Amino acid sequence: MKKSWDYNFHSHTYRCGHAFGTDEEYVLSAVKAGFKTLGFSDHVFLPGIHEPGMRGDLSELDGYRHSVEVLRRRYEGLIDIYLGFEAEYSPHFEDYYRGLLEKERVEYLILGQHSYYQDGKMRWYSTGREPDDAIRAYTDDLIKGMESGLFLYCNHPDFFLIYHHYWNEAAEECAYRIANASKRLNVPLEINMAHGRLALPEEKGTVDYPFPNFWDIVAKVGCDVVFGVDAHSPMEYQQTRYSLFEEFAASRNLSIITPKVKHK
Repeated sequence: MKKSWDYNFHSHTYRCGHAFGTDEEYVLSAVKAGFKTLGFSDHVFLPGIHEPGMRGDLSELDGYRHSVEVLRRRYEGLIDIYLGFEAEYSPHFEDYYRGLLEKERVEYLILGQHSYYQDGKMRWYSTGREPDDAIRAYTDDLIKGMESGLFLYCNHPDFFLIYHHYWNEAAEECAYRIANASKRLNVPLEINMAHGRLALPEEKGTVDYPFPNFWDIVAKVGCDVVFGVDAHSPMEYQQTRYSLFEEFAASRNLSIITPKVKHK
């Protein structure tokens, strides 16, 4: 479990409907795993969107904020705790996101493009599209999100490969577009540990993230990179094989940085 970094800004809570444990249990487990900085970044609550099993409702914002603020005071001096969200970019929600950051004491957003907004609903990119078209639409929105200036970094930028299922010319094109945008806009890319929790894709023989071909391109372009545990259970702080991801990054000479967030 030993690792060379001591931060994680990608941690969920039970409110999203697919994570487990109390907020305090995440803090205690992160401390036990040697983390000095913990950012809570549950799936963003969206006005007008009811998506049980994926994200909480907007009515949960006050409780989420209060819980994080209580824990921040309780564990001050032991671990630094931040309040954030993992959020999909959409022009429809841009003003709302700016309001969260400027008025609601939310300290950061991380860009996690899972789905897109259309006609009052969040829809998966792969729905009704050919695979190559789906990943190009994902890439378009991801880059718009990076260009918005709203996000601390970009989560699992190789997420598109879980529904594309193979590496081809279109996948390579998307990887280069994402990496070049990251470099141009100075938005770091996250090596996400969720799907590779127990083994990396190259060990499992699957197309999954972090996907080696994608990160070879990130290394070639020279993007800044961060690590993200993407914890959905407190015990994942104890169970993650951190050395796998350090070796994955070191073998490509990736530039690992520490994200910087200021308390409001």
